Amino acid sequence: MRRLLIACVATAFLGPSLVCAQARAYDIVIQNGRVIDPESGLDAVRSVGIRGATIAAVSRIPLQGKQVIDARGLVVAPGFIDLHVHG
Repeated sequence: MRRLLIACVATAFLGPSLVCAQARAYDIVIQNGRVIDPESGLDAVRSVGIRGATIAAVSRIPLQGKQVIDARGLVVAPGFIDLHVHG
């Protein structure tokens, strides 16, 4: 009952799209990681929702998923290429 009340209040104040996005579960969720995206300039703690092989959401609020990875204290970023190697 409390969850339903919170959802109704959230819908009234935040809009239905936010609540609907939260209701759908992702395959994998990476929570609480410092997300760094050089392309967009994002550098903040976020939740990342993944469906299949696609990043479906980057959110300030926690997401729900079939598998949840706690990345607290870690960096979540696209693959970087380290050109410094010793052969």
